Amino acid sequence: MNVIPLDRARSRLRPQRRIEPPSALGVPAPMQHRLTAADDAAEDRLRMRQNLAAIAVIAAVVVLGVWLMDSLHYYSRLQACVEAGHRNCLPLETKYLPSPYAR
Repeated sequence: MNVIPLDRARSRLRPQRRIEPPSALGVPAPMQHRLTAADDAAEDRLRMRQNLAAIAVIAAVVVLGVWLMDSLHYYSRLQACVEAGHRNCLPLETKYLPSPYAR
């Protein structure tokens, strides 16, 4: 039986030198890259517009979903009525029916 030493293989997997973060992370940002109060306010306004647009999109999706569910429920009941053989599945709108007293 052969025994394979793993010390050499393990030493290749270990990093040879210590990993350190880049020096740019320790240096404070120069003055030209820092945000001013006006830039911060503009960024807040942009974020607020994006949030309002997201709320509008979510509200539209919810409204369309409720409408779709209501329509599917109505058509499901209508189909069940027709399959059962009933003749009065769709109620007639009374505003278009002639009045029995009109002559």
